[in-house]
Amino acid sequence: MTGALLLATLAAGCDNIAEDDRYITVEKPVVENPRTLLIMEFTGNNCKNCPNGAAMVDQIKEDDGSGRVISVGLHPYGDINTNPVFSKYTMPDLQDLRSQAATALYDYYKPSGFPTAIFNGLRSSMSGSIPEWMQKASEALAVSAAMSITASTTYDEASRKLDVDYSIEFGNNVGRRLNVTVWLVESGIMGTQTMPDGKLNLDYEHNHVLRASLNGDWGDNIGDDFHVGEIRNGNASMTLDEKWNASNCDVVVFVYADDNKEVEQALQIPAIADETTSDDEI
Repeated sequence: MTGALLLATLAAGCDNIAEDDRYITVEKPVVENPRTLLIMEFTGNNCKNCPNGAAMVDQIKEDDGSGRVISVGLHPYGDINTNPVFSKYTMPDLQDLRSQAATALYDYYKPSGFPTAIFNGLRSSMSGSIPEWMQKASEALAVSAAMSITASTTYDEASRKLDVDYSIEFGNNVGRRLNVTVWLVESGIMGTQTMPDGKLNLDYEHNHVLRASLNGDWGDNIGDDFHVGEIRNGNASMTLDEKWNASNCDVVVFVYADDNKEVEQALQIPAIADETTSDDEI
């Protein structure tokens, strides 16, 4: 077949393809009730790679742009990366960001190194490779949620008591045993951090540090069979430590499956707030 004949044949073949069949249209999935992503990150003030992990989490939030990414820094007891260190901001005490709530997660997930991130609670999502985190976050954000969370807080400055009321409304039937946990996290904590070059930064800002759980290490069970339109209400409270800045604290409320710890939905609101917030308003 000559070159001219070949070109003519190809051209004729193209003419026989309908306009609608020339391109494959890939529909972007529509998530009617997006699931908020909860990133739990094992981190520590003695971990030189942890600032890179924190920077990646910040980048994930910025790139997503939806406001539906919540990050919580876990500083557990029992790991060299989280041992207390000197800080000019806590003198004469050492800087200690550890918490019992973080330790319970550390004992369950058993990370092989720091930093390690977990995306919506699934052990299979756990990764210590920072370059993987963006893709794992993208995959988690594509999943829809079966419920919505609404929450409000009341804080008494004199007693430092914080009360949290939450409501969970189901938009789909769920046949799983579910728990709800309420956390207190603090940002804007100035202190010491080992940096990637091995040097100490004495003016490092630690953010979204898990301070405590208001309702125990693993929260409260709310049942194992839920139907469309069903609502479950609850509350939790605690007295804040004098060393914590209540103005810099947030409350994280999340629902997770009891069997594999998968986070089904999450919400973050300021600890000191004047009105109710829902996950639809983030």
